[in-house]
Amino acid sequence: MGYTHLNNSYGSTNTRFSPASLAGIQSKIMIDLQLDRNSTFERWSMPVRDSFGEFLTNADYVANEFSYYGIRMGLIGSTVLPGIGPIGMGFHYAPLTHLIYQYSEEVRGSYSIEDGEYASKDPTVGYQNLKTVGSPIVNTLGGGIKLGFLGDIDLSIGGALNIVQSTKVTDEVSIDTLYSEVINLSTQLDMNTSADMPSGNFMTYSTAIKFAPNIQFGASFEEEMNTTTNVYSWSIDSTNGLFKYFEDSSYVTKGVNYLKPKILTVALSYVSNLENMMSINFEYNQVFYNDHLNLQDYNQYKFGFEYLTHTGIPIRGGLMYRQTEIPAIKPVSIFTFGSGKSIGNFMVDITGTYCFQSFSYPDLFPVEGDIRSD
Repeated sequence: MGYTHLNNSYGSTNTRFSPASLAGIQSKIMIDLQLDRNSTFERWSMPVRDSFGEFLTNADYVANEFSYYGIRMGLIGSTVLPGIGPIGMGFHYAPLTHLIYQYSEEVRGSYSIEDGEYASKDPTVGYQNLKTVGSPIVNTLGGGIKLGFLGDIDLSIGGALNIVQSTKVTDEVSIDTLYSEVINLSTQLDMNTSADMPSGNFMTYSTAIKFAPNIQFGASFEEEMNTTTNVYSWSIDSTNGLFKYFEDSSYVTKGVNYLKPKILTVALSYVSNLENMMSINFEYNQVFYNDHLNLQDYNQYKFGFEYLTHTGIPIRGGLMYRQTEIPAIKPVSIFTFGSGKSIGNFMVDITGTYCFQSFSYPDLFPVEGDIRSD
């Protein structure tokens, strides 16, 4: 529902995003498992001009598709403490982020065809490849309590410790040449490096309060966590402010200096009392990078809804408008959709998200003598 996690997380995901909500779960014990598949479709294009120098179109010269998978799972439970109120505890296992990227460019050359000869005038001469792999995992242990001694005030508070496991980040560059002569290919040497990202931790604090049976307000705060791999180097292009892989035909990117930013969140949810239940959710995130590696602070605005049909099948959707931490990249809108089905004690949910981004970036693999300097 538009990534409105704070008031709408369910199962062990509450431990990560809203530990205060653990006190309000109905099941004494719940186990959940989530499988994620993220697919990226990427097209690189260059401007094509006519003989007068006028712009004609953007012609694609690279079309990449790659996917990565993730697993999220956990366990939560609840009970009631006499004189205090309901409490809940949980454990959650999930990727913190991912550093996965794959690029493959098919490079073509030229061939002079004689009369009667069957051949291609622009044969494939090789491939320029870049691959980065790394996905740090976070284990979260948290709890929440509903303060029943406050009378009519329905207030819950909670906290969680997030422990990020150490992980390995690998960078691989390869130039696959199909012929002995290197034509239109980068002269970059093949490279395969790895760097170790150390472990780290950060805290999450949250609170939830119901002003009425159908209106809930929530707030949370996540600490920042900074970790740098043992081998690390980077460069920024002064012309556009984006990160560079190559500098003077040398590969300069190694490892990662990763900052899990500080995040402040507030959320408001409304649930109708109608037979066909409808929930409307708003959430606002303020993300703080404090100019770390030239990354700027930014905001996220989220809207989500769920409509429960008369058959009991929910229809979910939402929209997130996200500013970016890199000034050269424009804000992006992310659409979400999903549904689910309960079968006895089992609940199955299916969700999807879609977003589109477009920005200018120099040719990834520089080639000596390339006339396309722009």
